Amino acid sequence: MGKRFSQGGDAAGAPRKRQRIVHEAPTSEDILASRQLKALLSFDQDPVRARHGLQSFKVYLDVLLQGGDGHEERFTVLTDYLESTRPWGSAAIGSGNGNGNGNGNGNGNDEDEGEDENQIYLPEIMKTWSHYAQLGNDNIMSAVPVALALLLKLLSQNLELVPFGLGICRTLLQKRQLELISRNLTADKGKAFIISPTLRMLKEAMCFDGGAVARPIFRARASTLKALARNMGIVHIGDEDEQTAKRPSARTNAVSFLLSALKFLHPEAKREILFQRDIVSALTRDIKQDPPYLVAEILNGLRDHVLLDDKVSREAKSSLLGAATLVRISSLYYYRQPAVDESNLPSIADLAHDFLMTACTTPSCGVLRQDTGLYPRETDPDAALPSAELDELGLEAIVWMNRFKTEVPVRNFVLSNFMPNLRPWSSIKQNELVTSIFRVAPELVADFFIHNKSFTFEPKLSTTWIGYAAFLFNTVTLPIPASFCRGPAFPELPPPTSIVIDNILPLPLNQKALVRCLAHKSKMIAFFATRILVIAIEKVDVAVRMHQDPSHLNKALWAEAGRRLVDEFCQRSPGIKDMINSYRSISEEDILHREAASRLLRLYYEVIPQVALMAKFDVSPFLETALGRLSKQQLEDPKDLALSLKELENLLTIAGYSPGMRWFTASEGLTLSPFTILLKVYVDAPHGVALTKVRQVLNFVAVEQQLVPAHAGHPRLLPLLESLQSIKQSSPKLMGDIWPFLDNCLTRCATAPIKYLESMQDAIQGLAESTDEGFSEAVVSPITMAMLEQLPFVAKATDKGVLKALGHFLPKFLSLSAAAGESAPLLDDLFTKMSAHFVKGLKKASVTSVPAEMGPKDGQDGLATRVLVPSQKDNSAGENITDEALQILLEVSENLAADNSALVKWTNKTVDELVDEGYTTSLIALLVSEHASIRKEALINILKVAAKLKLSDYEEKDQIWLLLSELAETAKSHVDDGALPSPIVAFAWHALKVLRDPLSSLYPKVNAFLTRGPVWTLDRLPLVDEILTEEPSVGDSYYAQLNWLLSYLLDSLRTPQDLELFHKKRVRGPLLERLLALANNSYMRLPLRTQVMRVVYRATGIAGGSTTLVTRFGIVNWLEAQRLGTKDAKEAGMYKALLRRIWSTCDQEKVLKWGGKGVEALC
Repeated sequence: MGKRFSQGGDAAGAPRKRQRIVHEAPTSEDILASRQLKALLSFDQDPVRARHGLQSFKVYLDVLLQGGDGHEERFTVLTDYLESTRPWGSAAIGSGNGNGNGNGNGNGNDEDEGEDENQIYLPEIMKTWSHYAQLGNDNIMSAVPVALALLLKLLSQNLELVPFGLGICRTLLQKRQLELISRNLTADKGKAFIISPTLRMLKEAMCFDGGAVARPIFRARASTLKALARNMGIVHIGDEDEQTAKRPSARTNAVSFLLSALKFLHPEAKREILFQRDIVSALTRDIKQDPPYLVAEILNGLRDHVLLDDKVSREAKSSLLGAATLVRISSLYYYRQPAVDESNLPSIADLAHDFLMTACTTPSCGVLRQDTGLYPRETDPDAALPSAELDELGLEAIVWMNRFKTEVPVRNFVLSNFMPNLRPWSSIKQNELVTSIFRVAPELVADFFIHNKSFTFEPKLSTTWIGYAAFLFNTVTLPIPASFCRGPAFPELPPPTSIVIDNILPLPLNQKALVRCLAHKSKMIAFFATRILVIAIEKVDVAVRMHQDPSHLNKALWAEAGRRLVDEFCQRSPGIKDMINSYRSISEEDILHREAASRLLRLYYEVIPQVALMAKFDVSPFLETALGRLSKQQLEDPKDLALSLKELENLLTIAGYSPGMRWFTASEGLTLSPFTILLKVYVDAPHGVALTKVRQVLNFVAVEQQLVPAHAGHPRLLPLLESLQSIKQSSPKLMGDIWPFLDNCLTRCATAPIKYLESMQDAIQGLAESTDEGFSEAVVSPITMAMLEQLPFVAKATDKGVLKALGHFLPKFLSLSAAAGESAPLLDDLFTKMSAHFVKGLKKASVTSVPAEMGPKDGQDGLATRVLVPSQKDNSAGENITDEALQILLEVSENLAADNSALVKWTNKTVDELVDEGYTTSLIALLVSEHASIRKEALINILKVAAKLKLSDYEEKDQIWLLLSELAETAKSHVDDGALPSPIVAFAWHALKVLRDPLSSLYPKVNAFLTRGPVWTLDRLPLVDEILTEEPSVGDSYYAQLNWLLSYLLDSLRTPQDLELFHKKRVRGPLLERLLALANNSYMRLPLRTQVMRVVYRATGIAGGSTTLVTRFGIVNWLEAQRLGTKDAKEAGMYKALLRRIWSTCDQEKVLKWGGKGVEALC
């Protein structure tokens, strides 16, 4: 075989292995004059001398950039050289005629005049670059960009040299230089020493003078951005020397150039760059291997100049932040960063976390899409379904209701694909990121746990399980979206139950896992499960209340969804017996866990009582243990005491629901009954501890067990508590002898209350016989009678310490009872009998006289002073009220009195004056005018006021606009037929005042009424049923709402037609009949009863009103019963005068025929 000859380096037979490139170190010399510099940089065909000149120039620029001695002389040499090479016709250095504007937005005046476009700055260097590029000399192709990059960096630091720098930048953008740049950028990957300087030069040109030539550089993107994606993948390889490895890689320079472009380019240019997938992908592909400073530069640059730039379109941001990009950035959570001295600088993990938090939770960043709350993507929550189908099938009529148990279509598909790559159980920052995403996009909760089943909640005490439990706890604590969606009001249809329950108890929290957690021997695991269940059941309570919101149009459908939600929760959560067993197993020292477990049980009794009561939980042992622990003062830490009191409150609440609670039976190991121990806890509690709940329970049990009278106005256990606290402060040593005696009396009184009630009646009867006075209404607490009964047994005992202690306690208790309103004469008689027992017991009178008027001593604060119960003689003296006095007492002016001047007064008033000073209500009142023209004019003006209000910035403008619009819509079709019914106008008049004050207790009810429909029914009185039959929307405001209702009804009663609405038959009875029954409420005070009487008085002034009251409602007998039942002489006189008024204004002939002369006799 003949010898094979070489075919050259480019032939097909060339070796495939990349050959190592060896670079010879260039030489350089010191530059001392501009002429020398010019000679060094002049074109030379000898590559060695050309490289020598460029290297000398590079070293010279490095020295200038570093500063130091001789800087000014060197800079003068450079300035002279630049001036000598300045193109003909260009501005001289220092003349200030540069075109740079330094505005930083890439909008510099890059369109120079035609004579300047072809000017070439540094022509010798450009010629050298072009010549040796044709020859393929890599060293010169690298040296020229190195020198130009350093020169541009130096020129940017001197304002006088900025024009020359701009000239160099424009020279680089000429056709020949762009070809050279393109050739350098597309060099082989192994020639990073060519690519890196070129990218560095382009970056300096892009940033020069605040981005003055950024736009022209982008226009030349065919060359300047060529192979950018490829170059961002060129990093240092392992076989490079140490000095080369320390230099910025081609990727580092390419990323810096791209970030500079995103900083200085206009939004449209940024958009075009971000839509290039190869560039965007290459930017973050190797980010985990980048040095820390470059990673920080990438994250900060993208956040500041893309995400937070409102001018960049959402679509462009979305193209940048795909799921793959987010996953790569999330890998920085595990970035291994070398230790640095600057401890104040944020770590890479912190920067990545801040970036992802901004990108994933801010809608304007392009990742987060607007969802519809707990309604999946394929649902229409406001779809109109046939009412007949809904009534027949209920929730089954909604085709998508049961569709989302295994798959949930979401709008945030990018986040859905990104989140499974996170590990929230292993990182606090990732935990925060995921829960923050859940907060802004609740649709992802169910989707995340359906697709992420890699970890279960099976109990295992490890760091991974603890992290996962903390993540689930944070997820459960997230609130349910208002209205279940993003809208201001509830949709027509309820959300899918499976989605709601997954947001309350995510899928890993199933019944099996939770039961095992509660029964686990590890305290931490059981405590985690308890706390999660507490938050979950609180969310169930909120969700059920939202299902029961009165604004729902289809209440039956929402109620069924609420019941199904409770059923789903019961199937997913542990049974009540498991929770009780878990509570039993908690040690006495674990106070925090005991408080959480007792709170969980209490919430079950409050939220799901039908489930809790099935367990027949006997709370007595736990309550006794808690009371014993508190009574023995075993807790020294105030925090432990507060937690124990919280646990006690929870147990007391459970005891209130539990029918089998044994309050007066002492168990083994306790000398006192639970009720007495609770009394002791209340008395012994430190100052400042909130015991409101304890006191409420004590009073409730005392009334239920008939220890104290049940009638309204009695102070309940207040005298007993005040007397015990007083003794504890003055003589604490005596309390040990008082508690057993008091416990005995309480137990006996609770066991046989009838016995002591009869004893009280016997005492009253004996006192009446001995004084010849009537004491039929005298009252004392049955517990006082029990003390009187048990005192002789104490007196017979050998230990006289108890008797001595009672000698201090009983007088104080009796005096406080008298001051609190119990019968003073009867208490005086009982104290006399007690004193006799003291004399027998001690053979001398320990207490010789009754305290003056049985009143408390000076300095006893905290006791509510009350007027003593009046005697029967005082009540029998009635007060005669004349007809004139009755008129002054019950007649009020009409709020709907017509004022025609209101039609013109409002026109020049501000919106605040229209609403707050009564101009709008005056217009509303004109709708009851008897003149059609006035009514029409009033209607037109109401619409004008509504329009003016809608355009204003008044705080409650939307609600008041809705009220006026609905009133106008209701009156529109009836204004020609006659005056609008008074109840409709009166309601609008009074509702307007409610809407002015968002703190009003009626604010929710009025708003709920306004959202029901655009037209009001004329034969129904708005909000009457809601106030009389439903619970108040805000706190304990029933009587405040009742006062508003009676004022509104009083204005509603003006004409015979209005009276017909009051006695019209309705489902719950005629309205007037309900008002009379309302006045029989024993808790209603005199001002409200007087309001009812004003309604009756107003009815007597209407033609036929008094006759209707007598024949239809039996008003005569009712008023007589009210007169006999009251103790207030003035109120009795008012009823008597009202009877006379009714008789004088009724059709007496018809009434006599209806009821005979008995009615006349009563009147």
